[in-house]
This record gives sequence, C-alpha cells and structure tokens, in this order.
Amino acid sequence: MHKVWFLLLPGFLLLDIIRMLAVFKAANAALRKTRGKLAGYDVRMTSATGSHALSSSGVALSTRALPHRLVGRASMLFISGEPDPGPAGPVGVRRLREWLSRNRRQLCRCAVLGARALLPRAPAVHAVRRRGGAAPPGPRGQGANLSAGCNKAHGWRVIEPGQGEDLALSWIAQDRGAAFADMLAARLAGPCRRRYGMPRRCRVPIEHPAIDARIGTLHLWIATHLQENLSVARLAQEVHMSTRSFARFYERSTGLSPGRGVQQLRLDAARRLLETSALPLKTIAGQCGYGSQEVMRRAFVRDLQMTPRDYRRRHATMKGAGAA
Repeated sequence: MHKVWFLLLPGFLLLDIIRMLAVFKAANAALRKTRGKLAGYDVRMTSATGSHALSSSGVALSTRALPHRLVGRASMLFISGEPDPGPAGPVGVRRLREWLSRNRRQLCRCAVLGARALLPRAPAVHAVRRRGGAAPPGPRGQGANLSAGCNKAHGWRVIEPGQGEDLALSWIAQDRGAAFADMLAARLAGPCRRRYGMPRRCRVPIEHPAIDARIGTLHLWIATHLQENLSVARLAQEVHMSTRSFARFYERSTGLSPGRGVQQLRLDAARRLLETSALPLKTIAGQCGYGSQEVMRRAFVRDLQMTPRDYRRRHATMKGAGAA
C-alpha cells in the first residue's frame, strides 16, 4: 500500500489535483477488479493547518493536518500552491522545511507545483516531460540536491500546470509497470498521443493565480457572461481601462491575449458541462457562448484533439472505471 500525501497550500491549482485524484482512484478500481487487491494507493489531503485549503479559483477543500512523522517508506508527496505570504509566511515555510527534513526517509517520491520557497538549494531538479516535446528546463539557481525533503535516489520533480495527470501516471508506472499505466491512460478523459503525456492544451487562466486581483475578478465575471459578445472593448470596459491598455495588461498578467483567454474559459465551461450533465451538445454550445455546435466542435478539436462527443464518452468511461 502506497500513501499519497497531497499538501495543499494557499492558491493551489484545483484542476491538477482533481486529475491526479482521478488517476489514483482509477488505479485502485483497476487493482480491485483485475488483481483482487483492496487498493494500492491511500490518498490523503493535507494542509499545514489542517483546515480548509483555498484554491486559486476560490474553491475550498477540506483537509487534515500533516502528521508529525510519517510511518513506512512508501509515501509519495505532492505539494501545490504557495506558502502564506502574510506575516506568518516565513514561520510557515520554516516549519514545512523542518517537516520535510524530518520525514525525508519515508518519502520515496516528491513533486511540487509552485511552492518553490520550500525547496532547498539544489542543482538538479527533474521536470516532467511534456507530450511531444522536451522536458522544460529546471529553475536556475536552485542549488544542490533536494535530499533534505526526499530520498536522494528519487529527488524532486518540479512540474508545470496541467502536468499533474502525467506525474500520477509516471508514479504508477514505476510501481505497477508500463502496461498497467497505459491501460489507465487509455481510460482518462483526454487524448493519449504517447505514454503519460498531457495534450498540448493552452492553460486555463481562471485556474492560475492572478498577478493582479482584477484579473481574477474579471475571469469570474466572464464565467457568468459567456453567452454575451465578449469583445476586447467590452472586457476593457469592465475593468475601466482603455482597449489598448487592457490588452497589454491582460497579456502581461496571463500570457494570453484577451481573445484567447475568453476562448479558454468557454472551453473550460463546456468541459465541465460535458463531465457533469447530460445536456445536448447544442444546449451546451449555446450556454458557453459558441455560435453553434459546429463552432464548439472545432474549438475542441483544435485544443483537445477530440470532439465534444468523444470527450464526454471518455470521461464517462473514466467515471465508470472509478465506480467499479
């Protein structure tokens, strides 16, 4: 039995957490069905305080406090978010570093999304390879090894937003073999171009911590007005800026043009409706602001390499595997 500890810090990325949980849930279901095992992965959601943890999109998850000391040598740790930037921030960072050092022998694999302040200086930081491309370079100036928080044989992995699913599958492949992980990957609600790779999706801005609070507020407003004509001028009016100033401000804050940001928010809303409802595709297209069902289909093929119908079918398959 492997224990998987999720350490959720303020501003963690909810989408990556959800996708990783789905992978481990599907793995447990497959192990029960094919190998007669009760479960292979015991997932624990934790935070530094043991209270609710707030994601970057404003959703709070209930967590338990980190145990003072881990038991056994088969624990995996995934950290997402950033330490508290307030007055207690430095104290919290120090305590978490002490916890990592105290439990380093029990952690067989460690990964982090954000929370760079927790990492000791280290020269070699392993990055998860993206589908169809080279692994992104590790952060410069990180210093020596990260063994203060994890076994030297494994080290840390620093991943990017959208790579949580990759990470979970790669960990399972190390435990159960590539064939088992490939079987899980085929059941997940996303295209599988090659083993454990994530599709080349543009990031979803609403899931990312905003540099400026106005961006987060704007994204929430857009999410409730998707059926309107969301031109750059209309968005600029909402944040009380000129069109030109707003376009520069938005791209500087998110890395996307305003038009591309709206497209991603429409796509994210459509994906959620496909996952959680039985609404007809035409109705979903209308609610998400697509001009027609065909326009939505082209958006899915462009960004996800699959049609909305295929996306719904794959997600239903994954849910069925998790419930088995």
